Amino acid sequence: MPPEPREYKDDVLPRKPSSQKSAKSFPSSGPKAPTFSDRLYLAGVLHRPIDAAFLLGGLGSCVWTAVCMLVLDIPFLIWTRFSVNSERHPISWGPIFSFCMAMSRASSSAVYNVVQLRMVSNIISWFIPLRMLHLSNYKFDPNVRFKVHLDTLLIPERKTLFYTRRELGHNGGHRGKNPSNPSPEYLASFLPDEDKTGRIPNLPEESGPLDMDGTYTMKGEWIEALEDPTHLPNDDKEAKRSNVVVLYAHGGGHVFCSAKFHRQLVTRMLLEFGPGARAFVMEYRLAPEDPFPAAIHDAYAAYLYLTQPNHEAITLCRGGLRGAHHTTPVDPKDIVLAGDSAGAGVAIGLQLYLRDYVQPSVEPKPIVPPATVLISAWTDISTSMPSATSRHSYCYTPSPMGVNPFASQEKFYSFPKFNFARTYLCGDSDLFPNERNSGGKDLEWEWYRHLAQHPLVSPVYTANLSGLESSTLLQTGTFDRLVDDTRLYAHKLGQANPDERVRLELYRDMVHVHQFFEFLPMADKALKSMVAFVEDAQQRHKTRVSAKTRGSNGTEWIIVDTVGNETEGHNDDGCPIDVLETYWRPDLK
Repeated sequence: MPPEPREYKDDVLPRKPSSQKSAKSFPSSGPKAPTFSDRLYLAGVLHRPIDAAFLLGGLGSCVWTAVCMLVLDIPFLIWTRFSVNSERHPISWGPIFSFCMAMSRASSSAVYNVVQLRMVSNIISWFIPLRMLHLSNYKFDPNVRFKVHLDTLLIPERKTLFYTRRELGHNGGHRGKNPSNPSPEYLASFLPDEDKTGRIPNLPEESGPLDMDGTYTMKGEWIEALEDPTHLPNDDKEAKRSNVVVLYAHGGGHVFCSAKFHRQLVTRMLLEFGPGARAFVMEYRLAPEDPFPAAIHDAYAAYLYLTQPNHEAITLCRGGLRGAHHTTPVDPKDIVLAGDSAGAGVAIGLQLYLRDYVQPSVEPKPIVPPATVLISAWTDISTSMPSATSRHSYCYTPSPMGVNPFASQEKFYSFPKFNFARTYLCGDSDLFPNERNSGGKDLEWEWYRHLAQHPLVSPVYTANLSGLESSTLLQTGTFDRLVDDTRLYAHKLGQANPDERVRLELYRDMVHVHQFFEFLPMADKALKSMVAFVEDAQQRHKTRVSAKTRGSNGTEWIIVDTVGNETEGHNDDGCPIDVLETYWRPDLK
């Protein structure tokens, strides 16, 4: 079982004196809004001295990496006759891929804070139109906006959690009027139900800003695959129009990236589905401005936008280049729930949120989309597993990205790099203070270690995955920092849902979200595999044929080599999975 919350005098957590820098005071109505300079900074406009060091450090790292490749790696490969990997150049990687990965690793190693990440994201997004020049037969509306009435959106959640929150007291379980002093019982309510009593873990109230009317504006963009104008109507190969509508959650560690950043990837996916396929790429709110559970609520709002555009929690806004919303409700059976990295975690969170927090209080019950595609899924917020903390330098993502909730507070605050997990769960006290990070170090650590164990945050360890009625395809690479996150989640999902198809594709020598790099042959292979899987999932949903009936009980383990050949991998049982399950220290659970 998780460790019990520590006891504190007067039933509140201690706070640092207001004179200390780490404890920021703010009125009970909410944290002080960030200044214009802070908002500009959060937008990725660099203007602080540390940013000059970041730019110089990133440039220096790129130059040094290029020199190492030319002077050390290439001679090493020639000397070994291309039979042994170098530190930066796996044998099967082409020179272009090797150079791009090396530059990406060098740049990511120099990142110090969320603002620098956003600046890098903005720069890469500038080149998206160039990357899409070779694509045709698609259209997109990049400025879709709708208002979300938060109180209305959360009615099902509040009904489901009514008795839990009533037992904790008023104001969501906070003691008194100061939200920076939650009770130990309130923090413990976020932990999973280890006693199997059926209790649903509580959810914290959102801490981000709202408009005066209690709403916020959610953004996204629509992309649609069009008919090929060179296609003749009487052609024997006339393609049927696809009915697929992809609800896509982009990656970015919960703190950066956007729909535009992933536009090229999603467009290539839709073109594989064929004419008529559409995607809504949601711009869910990011931390530190809007920490957990804002992203989960946004995913639910986007689901309502597709299936019930006239829902009372949604108000459509005028705007967009074409000024039109897709106001015709989408049949849930046509929706494909998809995401990469942190976005894949949001997609899983939406499935669990619909099952546990919405369905108990809503009639008719919302239907979970029958097909789910997860790319390099981030399912352990602490990145505690071997692949996330290994020392190989092939993958461009930083390592690690969080701290184990069973570690010490000292380790939490001595984290050497940018802590994605801390920012997602607690925000940033310097740029965007809130009740989770402005009450001192002790309080912030208590918030973190409890929320990090929430099933919607780290589903691979703490969530009950049974009853997720959706065929799920998971794709990852052997050099992906999150390969173990994906492997363990695929294993547990298949074991918990024997009647549903769960397929894990492990691509040799590929890195985190390799589908993003269109010059890789295995990127196209992965997209084609998605189409075949979704078509099978939709057909199975129509005919109500279970995976168990078809003789596919558990997870399909597929190894894809560097030329696209597929072979059956090991089964779900045995040492590799057992080893992964030990990384949250079962002796303390």
